[in-house]
Amino acid sequence: MSIFIERIPNKPIDSNSFVIYRQKKEPCIIIDPGTEDCNDLIEFLERKRLIPEYIFLTHEHFDHIWGVNKLKETYNCKIVCSIDCSGRIIDSKKNMSLFYNQIGFVTYPADIYIEDTNYHLEWNDKKIEFISTKGHSDASICILIDNNLFTGDTIIKNSKTVIKLPGGSKSKLIESLSLLNNKFSDKHIRIHSGHGDSFWYVEVKNQKLQ
Repeated sequence: MSIFIERIPNKPIDSNSFVIYRQKKEPCIIIDPGTEDCNDLIEFLERKRLIPEYIFLTHEHFDHIWGVNKLKETYNCKIVCSIDCSGRIIDSKKNMSLFYNQIGFVTYPADIYIEDTNYHLEWNDKKIEFISTKGHSDASICILIDNNLFTGDTIIKNSKTVIKLPGGSKSKLIESLSLLNNKFSDKHIRIHSGHGDSFWYVEVKNQKLQ
């Protein structure tokens, strides 16, 4: 069965969250909920009668994790991310929220480390693959579901990947982009990035990302 993907912009930072589901009244997956109150996201869930089973995080930065606590407390869904990401979302300096508003916040740690799943997770009839893509952050991952690749801030169309934040690395990013290119350059892959609209991989294959 095919999946549906709903992009819900986060606020006040213009990043993206995504809801992945198969049909109404079923469990769903949320990727990178970056709005503190999650009102728009929760309204969508209630309208479709969806119950979040997992929260996937592509990396630790506050504009991708701000809604984690609200969703965890409302739905008791499981947080899935890399070990490095889990260690940083519980630190307001490392998740960068302290530098955004001088107050900061922390979230619950991960319930599931992708490293412990051998970078794969079975969900309904789908095999989800987690791909370590260090560069924007040491904790960064991409998530493959069918032909959909959720890249966080590793690939954003018409934008160079930010590597100046703590944990960023140009050399690691080059390795990660090479890995993705080797895996997907000849495939029909739809990219859903952490900012902006979705696009096809072929549209950025020759983009100078660094």
